[in-house]
Amino acid sequence: MDFPIRALLLGAFLSIVVAMYSAFAGLKIGGVYWPSVTMAVVSMAILTLLGNTNKNEINIVQTAASAGGLLAAGLIFTIPAIWLLGLEVSLLEIFFVSVVGGMAGIIFSIPLRKEMIEREQLPYPDGTATAAIIEAGDEKGDKAKLVFSMVGVGMVFSLLRDHFAVIPGLLSIDSIKALPTKLFSFGTSVSLIPFAGGYLIGPRFTAVWFLGAIASNFFIVPYLVSIGDFASKAEAGAGFTAPLGIGIVIGAAIAYFVLKAIPRLKSLVSDYKGFGGNSRIFGILLIFLVALLTFALQLNILVSVIAIFGAFVMAYVGARVTGEMNVDPMELFAMIVLIAAKLLFGFNALLLILLAAVVCISAGVAGDLMQDLKAGSILGTNPKQQLFAQVVGVLAASIALGFILFALNSAYEIGSADLPAPQAVALSAIVGAESLSTILGIGVVIGTLGVLALNFFSNPIAVVAFGIGVYVPIFLSLPLFIGGILRFVAEKKGFADKGRLLAAGAIAGEGFIGVVLALIGFALTFL
Repeated sequence: MDFPIRALLLGAFLSIVVAMYSAFAGLKIGGVYWPSVTMAVVSMAILTLLGNTNKNEINIVQTAASAGGLLAAGLIFTIPAIWLLGLEVSLLEIFFVSVVGGMAGIIFSIPLRKEMIEREQLPYPDGTATAAIIEAGDEKGDKAKLVFSMVGVGMVFSLLRDHFAVIPGLLSIDSIKALPTKLFSFGTSVSLIPFAGGYLIGPRFTAVWFLGAIASNFFIVPYLVSIGDFASKAEAGAGFTAPLGIGIVIGAAIAYFVLKAIPRLKSLVSDYKGFGGNSRIFGILLIFLVALLTFALQLNILVSVIAIFGAFVMAYVGARVTGEMNVDPMELFAMIVLIAAKLLFGFNALLLILLAAVVCISAGVAGDLMQDLKAGSILGTNPKQQLFAQVVGVLAASIALGFILFALNSAYEIGSADLPAPQAVALSAIVGAESLSTILGIGVVIGTLGVLALNFFSNPIAVVAFGIGVYVPIFLSLPLFIGGILRFVAEKKGFADKGRLLAAGAIAGEGFIGVVLALIGFALTFL
């Protein structure tokens, strides 16, 4: 088989770039959008300049490039919880967790293409949109101009704010303190990312998220302060709304798994029988992944087996949910496995988080690969070349992401107002808790009942957005909500697709420069 070397090299480079800005943006807004459409436009523009390209080479490049985004998501949702608990993790440990989780997601997705894409023909909306963009081409370069222009805007914006300190002067910390509320502060600095992220997430999810923030900040907290249980709003938020919101997310995760995954477990077995003559290779790869976790990271072999089994199940569920709903709630899958492991085996905090990271990455990479394979099915791209491209993208991003996370934590302090990292905060609370508190338990009940109720009417995953809104700062929720409103208006005006490219470009530009400045600062500490 003739692999397009140029496409693989370009895809590896772009995977690192995507991982960089996705890590920064994801820590800032608590989510990572599917990068396939954006990378299709970028790949098309670069390969057109290089000349002698075709739609399948473009698809190979975007397949490798988009892998970096979901790999970054799996790490930022989990690994920072280690630092939040006052523990340490090494670059080598992050690398091996990335490789094992990423490879597991790829291996477990291989048999699913025939079942979910060919036979069931699940929609995979972003994969379908990616194919449509590549098929239509960009003869005048209009799409590329939109993306790259906003990448430039995001870069300049980030430099003015973080390096030249021009923009923070417009909204200094002192001026924030002078405001009657932090409602309009957006942290310690203004950012394009929450607005653009809200646009990409869409109006429904951001509206429910903001509804949770409204309930928390304007009803629950004031009531608690008024009855005298807490001395201040900050104390009320930390003591009540944080565990309540986290409980809602946990309850929603468990209920969602019961509704969506358990009915599919029987078909899971039949799906994997399709591996056919390659089943022996499949088994050898699984043993290798378990051995890599056990010996390279010096983990308990039981933890390694649970991690790979959890990755196996959640990659399947992640691939299916992505195909049906275009959402991959990968952090919820990680929480489910983590809670089960904690209750059944009582592993220490570091092992639990590394376990969660493997599961989270596997589910994310599986969802991303299935989006890409859907695009490839429409375009006629060789699926074996796409699988190889995904491997290249995962390996390239795995090498870079450890340095990126260390640099971001050093420069901005993950978990602070600048990089709130809501999923990692929730994960650290679950791992660090000796037992379920009453408030957390109430949240679990609310989340469970909410998912069960919404399952009959609409998308039950919306309950997760409400729970996140309850416990994250409202200065993050408001710009996300505004971005969602902008998306609603754009859809009414027929501007949604162009707006999507503009929003993606703004995130890429600001996130990329944010990481570059952090990496420079991180490197200077060793000089």
